[in-house]
This record gives sequence, structure tokens and C-alpha cells, in this order.
Amino acid sequence: MKKKLVSIPALFSAVLLVSTLSGCGGAEPAKTDNAAAAGQPAQKTAPSEPSASSQIKPAKITWWAAWAEDQGPAEMIKKFNQKYPQIKVEYVQFTNSDEGNVKVDTSLVAGQQIDVFFNYGLPRLEARAKKGVLQDLNEFLTKDKVDVAGEFGQETFQIDGKYYGLPATSLIDAVFINKKMLDAAGLKVPERWTLDEYAEYAKALTKGEGSSKIYGSSDYLSNYYWTNPVRGLLGSNAWYKSDGTSNFDHPAYKKALEFKNKIENVDKYQYPYTEYKSTKSSTNELFIQGKMAMAVNSNSVARFISNTKDYPRDFLVTVAPLPTLEKDQKEVYTNGLRHFGYLAMNKNTKEKEASWLFLKWLSTEGSVDLAQVGHIPTWKKNNKDAIAAIMLGPNADKVVDVETFKRVILNYDAKSYTDTIYTAYNEVNKILQDEAEKALFGISSIDDALKEMKKKADQAIKAAK
Repeated sequence: MKKKLVSIPALFSAVLLVSTLSGCGGAEPAKTDNAAAAGQPAQKTAPSEPSASSQIKPAKITWWAAWAEDQGPAEMIKKFNQKYPQIKVEYVQFTNSDEGNVKVDTSLVAGQQIDVFFNYGLPRLEARAKKGVLQDLNEFLTKDKVDVAGEFGQETFQIDGKYYGLPATSLIDAVFINKKMLDAAGLKVPERWTLDEYAEYAKALTKGEGSSKIYGSSDYLSNYYWTNPVRGLLGSNAWYKSDGTSNFDHPAYKKALEFKNKIENVDKYQYPYTEYKSTKSSTNELFIQGKMAMAVNSNSVARFISNTKDYPRDFLVTVAPLPTLEKDQKEVYTNGLRHFGYLAMNKNTKEKEASWLFLKWLSTEGSVDLAQVGHIPTWKKNNKDAIAAIMLGPNADKVVDVETFKRVILNYDAKSYTDTIYTAYNEVNKILQDEAEKALFGISSIDDALKEMKKKADQAIKAAK
């Protein structure tokens, strides 16, 4: 799908919100031999190699990413060298933060050797493409007959018909459920449900009082999660109207914020946002401790639920998709994978052929091992069993409902969303969270909070243009 280049603040500091949720560190996931662990055949190879390995010239390139080298990158490089021994890959770790990304930008401008690197979130990729430091990949993709839309999804980002990166990793949000509590309540794992049905589950799963209370539900500690049902309904660029102003007067936002306020502050079936703010507690740890029966979270929680050594528990985890805002909602844009980690090439690399070989390999046939760092490989030809084996560990069936996990988390066919408008993105996000917080804390009414959200966001957008 062709996207138009849009305005981004000069320092390009906007990052996709999910970057704070997915992380780039955390507990080290279980290391497994992907296909063997799943009892599956070896992965399919990427389409049409440009030349035989024996004809490739020796080269040395660098690969920059945000994970510790021993948590996956070293093994990926080793596997790449089994196929391309002539290409030496040096790994460089940077921090996925404003400071760390400034280091990447400075290195690109200064001419330091940086050949292939991850861009975490589309704002990073688009900003660098606009600055002219990324290699246009179209000639390589055409030469090797790579069907980008077919292999990575129709929403793969382009600028004026050009690809400047391949979405090697993706994320998804879902509802993770304590199956022991679910079974005790006589409830089934939902395959599709509405907010009202979700609230009924939360009510049935809420037990006890005071410090021993078990909440039926929790969303993630970040306050923007209340907009997930709106995302599911409106899809891409849900914060903005077609005229460029903010969209917070859309009735979907009121319905979503009213729902969060009611389930948390009125009915008290959901772990309160106020408690997260005051205690700085972790959703992942509270869920594993059995403090709530259901938790809305990203796929990155797999690193915790698979790590029973550091996070022991006595229940199986199952998974359901996010609830919908409307009962007969035709499209649900939160059921699919959101592209997140874009692999790109430095326009000024001296080793373009070698860099392209590594970029393509890591985005396609080598991408299955990106599951080691908690991200979902985007390439649709990957084997779901192999990905699940890496993400969940060798004893997955003892800690997770694996089939449901694959159906919900590894949903390559469902629709998703990709924001491509970033006008005052950081400012709008802060306004959204601050005004919603006032409503949840009882400082303002929901109507007043949404009015302020709309007014302040419009002012920020106007100032940024």
C-alpha cells in the first residue's frame, strides 16, 4: 500500500508506543533449535538467491540492533555464515532510546561503518528515509523477485512506491488468561468477544477483597491501552481526521474511555491504573503471581510466561483476541500483526551486495530466530510451530495453551494497522494520556477530558505544521 511521506519533528524523536512495551531486553528466552524442537521440517528458503554462495565475494559488514549479542544475534550470525561464510558480520548493540538512536543517526551522517540496522518503529524508518540516508531496496527486491506484499503484508511501508526497509519483526496485543481461574469459573476461551462480554468475564473472575483481591482483568500499565478498542474499529491513523486535525471527538473514544473508567473505578473488576501509578508495579509479574485472571499485554509477555524458573506459577496460560468495541464489527484491526522492527541498509555502505544478502536473509529464512528476542518474525513463510517453540521454550505445552497461542498471537492473515501520520505525534500521545488520566483520577469528567484532549491536540498539530 503506497503511503505519502508526512511531517516529522526535526529531531525525529517520535517512537511507536509499542516500543516501550516490547522492550529489547528482559528475561532471556529459552534457546531451542527451532524446527527440531517443534518436530517440524527445516524452514523454506527465501525466494531466488541472486547468485551461488561460491560466487559471492568476501566482505565485512556491520549489523546494528538493540539486543545483547548473546541473546540471539550471535546465533543468527552463525547460521548466516553457514550459508554465506565469505561475509563476516560484526554486531554492534545500541539502545532503543532517543539517545541510542541519535548515536545511529550520527554514525550514518559521519560515515562510520554501519551497513544493516534495525529501525524500531515506522517513525524511525521514515525519518531516516526522508533524510536520505537509507538505501532504496527496490532494485534488489526486483532482481531477486521478492513479493513484498505477499511475503510481509499489504501494509508494508513505501514512500513514493519505494521500499526503504523490510519489516522483519512484528508485535500484537492480546488478552492473556489464567486458565486455572477460567476453568474454575466455568468459562470458555473466547475466540471473539465484545467489551460487554469481556466485562462479564472480568466480573465472574473477580474474587476476594483488600490485599488478597484477585482482579478479573488488567490492561497494561501504559495509559494509552484504553484506546485499543478504538484502534480495532478505526485502524491506521486513528488519532487524526482526514483534514489533519485530531480525531478525539469521535464517539469511539468516549465509549472506550467510559468502559475503562467503569470496569476499573465503578465496578472494580480491573486492576486500577491508579495502583499502577502509585506502586510502579509490573503487569507481567502481577499476572504471573495470580493477582489478576486476565491481562491485556503484547506478545513480549511470552518471555515471562515461558520462564518458569524465575517466574514460577501453578497455572496454564491461554490467549484470546482483544475485545471489539461494537458487537457486529466488520473489521477488527487489532487482530493482526503490527510491523515494528524494520531492517534497512545504509545508502552509503561500501558493501551493498553483502549487506543486501544479510538484510534479505534475516528478514526471510533467517527471521525465525528473531523470536528469541520476543518479537514475532513477520515473514509469512515461517513455520508457526518453530516460532512457538522458540518463544515458549521446550516445555511449552506445560505452561501455555500452545494451539490457542499460535491461533491468536501468530495470526498472519488478520488485518492490522500501521500509523503513517506523525504530526506532533509525541505531543498528541502525552495529551491523550494526561487527559485520560484526569478522568480516571476523578479530576475531570470524561466529557471534559475528551474536549481538552481534542482542543490541546489540535493546537499541538497546528503548531507543528
